[in-house]
Amino acid sequence: MRSSFGTKTRHVYNFTCSQMLKKKGYLVSTILIGLLIFGGILAVVLIGAKKDEKEEPTKNATFVICNDSDIVCGEEGDTSGLTTDAIAAAVKEAMFAKEVTADWRKGVSVVELVKKEEASEGDSNTVFAVVKRTETGYGVYMVLPNNCEWGEADALAAGEALVPLLQGYIERNIDPTLSQFIKLETVGTTIVVGEDTSLAATFVKFLLPMISGFLMYFMVLIYGQDIARNVAAEKTSKLMETMLSFVTPKALIFGKILAGFVMSVAQVLIWVACGIGGYLVGSTIAKGINPDYTDYVRKAFSAIRAVTGESAMTIVPVILTLVVFFLGLLLYYAIGGIGGSMVTKPEEVSSAAAVLTFPVLICWMIGYFASLNQNESMLTVCRYIPFTAPFTVTAEILVGKVSSWVGLFVVIEMFAATLLLVWLAGKIYKGLVLYTGEKLSIRKLIGVLRGK
Repeated sequence: MRSSFGTKTRHVYNFTCSQMLKKKGYLVSTILIGLLIFGGILAVVLIGAKKDEKEEPTKNATFVICNDSDIVCGEEGDTSGLTTDAIAAAVKEAMFAKEVTADWRKGVSVVELVKKEEASEGDSNTVFAVVKRTETGYGVYMVLPNNCEWGEADALAAGEALVPLLQGYIERNIDPTLSQFIKLETVGTTIVVGEDTSLAATFVKFLLPMISGFLMYFMVLIYGQDIARNVAAEKTSKLMETMLSFVTPKALIFGKILAGFVMSVAQVLIWVACGIGGYLVGSTIAKGINPDYTDYVRKAFSAIRAVTGESAMTIVPVILTLVVFFLGLLLYYAIGGIGGSMVTKPEEVSSAAAVLTFPVLICWMIGYFASLNQNESMLTVCRYIPFTAPFTVTAEILVGKVSSWVGLFVVIEMFAATLLLVWLAGKIYKGLVLYTGEKLSIRKLIGVLRGK
């Protein structure tokens, strides 16, 4: 019996996949978006191949951080992500310095250190930063000796490079809600840096959740609604009785859901492959043009890791991210199958997709606004609800905001919920496959689920 069911499901799956491949929209969107991704990443990589004509930096700098807070700077390789090496690298690029030496000091007076620098002969190359705990969060205050060869703009650039590292440390080790209160001050100037300290921080907090959520929403609406309409249309077709002589109702619904899932997964994987291909081709061409080219893609990943931690964008988070994303698709496709299964009359076919549209829209909005406002309480709730998890956890796992263990738990939870929904879709479809009576009521639906 199982073999028979599997064979019939496979026949429905193969037929549905062949029908989807014949649609121009599927092929055009797959190829066009794939080419755009390939070309976009290729262009970004090739931009860095242009030979750098600007002058080489000539001045060295010493960057001294006087720490008067509960932030701790670790040694090289420390998992906290905040080390003197990381600070020196960030400040070196920001100040356009030849070499930067970072010195993290605890419980020292910046006034005494500055006086000592000013008392020395000649110009000083030392820039000071004071990190303090304030009433509302944390403050970073830049101080320049009067004889410093670096200017106020240089000090400000160094502070702007330091703040994202401190924010990342606070979010991971102290309190995520406090990072937005970091302020950067220098002589005569006050700039609130907050959440917009860097493009990487903005991408992690706002753009990535929006992009991943929109992609999920886009895929679910297209394929989920297509599944709902196909299931509903066949249920109300005059050929349904003939079809049931060859396949079972459950085989029909399972085959259609599985076909939509596999085709959408194939499309996403093709797009991912195009992105990787664009990077590899671009890197090969860029190295031929300029062996010392600037790899902006790798640089962007490094900037994200500086904000989130070294676990971001590594192999385990990437795999878990894809699993959560694909399980989210299957979960909502099952809801689309349920919507199509509940249609009992031909005139209701167009409304079958509404069962899917509203849940996915609401869950996307809840997850996105929770990420946008950095509402940790709401984000925690969204992580463990199977219907909102795909819109929040996908981005959080990728950048290392949640651990792999949390991601694994979410995967198991979503898998269980998906199996339940697929089973419900098959149960409803089987019970109502030939139902043409009055409008479906809740009592009738409950009776179908109970096998009556």
